[in-house]
Amino acid sequence: MDYVKIKINGKNYKAKKDETVLDVCRREKIRIPTLCFCKDLLREAVCRLCLVKIENRLVPSCATKIFSGMEIITEDEDIKKSREINLELLWSDHAGKCVKCPKNRRCELQDLAEEYKIENFNFVPRREELSDKEEIKLLKENKLRVVVDEKNPAIKRTTEYCVECRRCINICPVRSYGFNHRAGDVIVGTPYEKTLDCLFCGQCVAHCPTGALTDQNDLEKIEKKLDDLKILAVAIVDLAIFESLRNEFPEIKNSFDLVKILRGIGFEKVFNLKYGNKFYVEKLIGELKRKRQKKILFNGNCIAFERLIKKYYPQFEKNLSQTEIPDELLASIIKKDYANRKKINRQDIFAVSLSPCVAKKSKKYENLDAILTVREIGRIFRNKKNEMDKTERNIKAGFDQLIEAEEICEDIKLEKSGGTKEAVFSKIEIKKYKGVSFCGIKDIKKKLNEISKGDARYDFFEGLICPGGCLNGGGQSRNLKD
Repeated sequence: MDYVKIKINGKNYKAKKDETVLDVCRREKIRIPTLCFCKDLLREAVCRLCLVKIENRLVPSCATKIFSGMEIITEDEDIKKSREINLELLWSDHAGKCVKCPKNRRCELQDLAEEYKIENFNFVPRREELSDKEEIKLLKENKLRVVVDEKNPAIKRTTEYCVECRRCINICPVRSYGFNHRAGDVIVGTPYEKTLDCLFCGQCVAHCPTGALTDQNDLEKIEKKLDDLKILAVAIVDLAIFESLRNEFPEIKNSFDLVKILRGIGFEKVFNLKYGNKFYVEKLIGELKRKRQKKILFNGNCIAFERLIKKYYPQFEKNLSQTEIPDELLASIIKKDYANRKKINRQDIFAVSLSPCVAKKSKKYENLDAILTVREIGRIFRNKKNEMDKTERNIKAGFDQLIEAEEICEDIKLEKSGGTKEAVFSKIEIKKYKGVSFCGIKDIKKKLNEISKGDARYDFFEGLICPGGCLNGGGQSRNLKD
């Protein structure tokens, strides 16, 4: 790799020829604000907040390639003023809406507005300067541009908070988003503004910098259940969320801290999903042995993958595993065996899965009452923090036991790429079966097309839609400073 010499703020640095100014500055810990930029996504350079000065010209650092002898200035009055104007333009549609926004205190635009102390609203029309006719016209125009989609079961969408950064357009694996209308009326939306009906992987929600895309749930109802003394609120925790939870709760150091927080917000029982994973693998092995004559068995613990099969490869629908997801299996045992043993009415148990997956929300379950993503756990915590601070309780730490004097349960890692295949094939005669595992839609589709043509044959196929598996699931919380 060829290196070139450049100057940033008067200091000498080495950089690779194919790098952008922003890449080098990030590597060298030189702060440049961004909003539309997201690592590994197409660089659109639409927010214009990452401006730097090169040869006395302002250019977007995210899309400007390095060349030998380049001299870059990242901070001066011209840059500061341009960034503030661009930020104020973006903020003008959001001013005064933070309190009701689901992303309040976890919004990239809000953080930037606070950092740059955006207090002037030169681009916000003042009511006293408008005639009644102009005010009515403005209200009508704004209403026509706002599209709210709450009809799908997993993702809530509203253009009211959209900054048109195009992250959702670029990250969606099945291209569910695009631009609608023209010129000043353009908005990001679905084709013909139909209700979103995608894989519900949730990557668009995870990467949206504002409250335009959020998790679909009735959090008010869930909070009431957590506060109801007649209800036994049970949390089923997928430990794949642990690292991501630290973006919402920096104080979490271990699973004991996590359990304490969950008990503090109202969960009386907290179970590790590893039990559900164990039951899932056992049932999947039995299914694999019974269904081998159908040539191939597809895993069913990735709901986004299941939706991909049903929508785009219906010829394989009969090959999908019929085993319920681990969360539902564990909820079933809690509401039946555990409830009977503890003499609890199963109707009084409220079972909630804390999951890195958004797609799980798209299905209805017999025993599982709700799915919460990491972001939603954070919102509930922020909503209840004041009353938690006032309440002094001796909160028990540590996960609850599913059975008394239980045996050590194997910690099966289904969340990582190849985890299900590894767990299944570690307990069967490998020579009899051929399995494969793929992560990310590009590789999954390529292999499914080969299987369709008869170019590849397998007994078991594990597919995880999110790149990197559930550890990078759409329900995880991002570090907003990355």
